[in-house]
Amino acid sequence: MNEMNETATVEETPQEQNTLVEEPQKGDEMPPEERAKQASRRRAVEQRAKELRENAREQQLRQEVLSHPLVKEAMTLLEKTRFERDLDRVREAYPGLAAKSPKEVGEIYCRLMASGQVDPVIAYEAQVAADRRRNPVPENMVSAKSTGGTSLYYSSQELDRLTDRDLKDPNIFKKAMLSLSKLRS
Repeated sequence: MNEMNETATVEETPQEQNTLVEEPQKGDEMPPEERAKQASRRRAVEQRAKELRENAREQQLRQEVLSHPLVKEAMTLLEKTRFERDLDRVREAYPGLAAKSPKEVGEIYCRLMASGQVDPVIAYEAQVAADRRRNPVPENMVSAKSTGGTSLYYSSQELDRLTDRDLKDPNIFKKAMLSLSKLRS
């Protein structure tokens, strides 16, 4: 008969086994301290199960709200506004920036900004540095004089050779004035 009881408890589900453990048979009275411990454990398990059910319901509601078209549109608008504000901050520091969207700035900028931990100007500087490493400036730069082009400034010797007639030409005069200011500084 004992063998039948043992096989019966093996085939029972875990819930049924818990009820068997919690409800001692009439011949085996459990001490009050042990009964209190088991009751305390059972209440803790029930409380945890209740919390898990509430969390699951909350997650389900959150997903339903986030999937609503108006919420999606609002989130898109918020992101677009934030991207524009970030690019405006970069344009303040670097007025030559022509990008109209973060994708135009570069991948590194987008990744850094997506982290939410980096200042937009620093992210842009990181992108510029990465671009500079990928596309270095050629080492053999040739001056405009050697290629036949005109230089932007006159040297001090060239300024000395200018005549009054040369200085009456507005373009030469302007270039001479710029050259003088460059030589003084």
